[in-house]
Amino acid sequence: MNNRLNFGISIGSKWTRIIKALIIANVSVFVLQLLFSTVSLQWSPQLLNILTDEQLGRTSSYPWYYPAPDKFTKLFWLYPPDTMGHLWLWQFFSYMFLHSTTDPWHLIFNMLGLWMFGSAVERVLGPRRFLTLYFTAGIFAGICCCIFTPGTPILGASGAIFAIEVAFAMCFPNSTVFFYFFPIKAKYLVMIFAGFTIFSCIIPRPGNVAHFAHLGGLVYGFLFVRYSYRVEGFLRRWQVLQQKKEFIKDQELRTKVDEILDKVNREGLRNLTWRERNFLRSASKRYKKNKELKMWEKL
Repeated sequence: MNNRLNFGISIGSKWTRIIKALIIANVSVFVLQLLFSTVSLQWSPQLLNILTDEQLGRTSSYPWYYPAPDKFTKLFWLYPPDTMGHLWLWQFFSYMFLHSTTDPWHLIFNMLGLWMFGSAVERVLGPRRFLTLYFTAGIFAGICCCIFTPGTPILGASGAIFAIEVAFAMCFPNSTVFFYFFPIKAKYLVMIFAGFTIFSCIIPRPGNVAHFAHLGGLVYGFLFVRYSYRVEGFLRRWQVLQQKKEFIKDQELRTKVDEILDKVNREGLRNLTWRERNFLRSASKRYKKNKELKMWEKL
């Protein structure tokens, strides 16, 4: 990649359509969360006083969506017992659009990071590859949380944002960004994030921060930028090789079919062996299938 440039001082660049769409989607879902949480609080205010099963005498006072504050959050955040236990696999995708309704800075900082680094990364990777990085990084971060913190629910785009920040630092390592109003090179900023995240994973600290999601995003962003082009190149070579094999196989099939048809012209259909008959049937099915595939490709 020939994208290791001095990017100058960065406090955000011109928005792209994808960055705008992602920010609008996150903010819109946040508004929905506020509405659902408000309605849920109005309907069940006593749930705020629920503490433990022992204090409740192990009764059925918990609503079906506990420990989520409302049904909307329960369905769309990532809660491993539901995601893996009940196969609510859409949560690997949907949790990225939810944020804490009690701490608006969660959304603000994530969207600020997406605004500051996302557009530049998208211009380097292209829209399709950028979206692939964003969503697969979020899914990978969710998988990391399911493995290392299987009983803890998570929400937020932090895993995907951390992957974008790593990608930015790898593409523009010497660019200067502002971190708490202090200028710092992007490569050093990511090193600080990585060191703090690893330390927090090794020595857990009290709080609601999903450090393993952050670590998953950092690792995935590095691997994606470093190896995704190589993987795609390998897949293209493999696809070309498979096409060559299919072409050779079709040629051999046509040759064999021509030999059998010549025999039919010379000796008649009745003189074919059962193997030759089965071969013609198989060849006919194969020709029909290939024809249908070509028709679909044209559509």
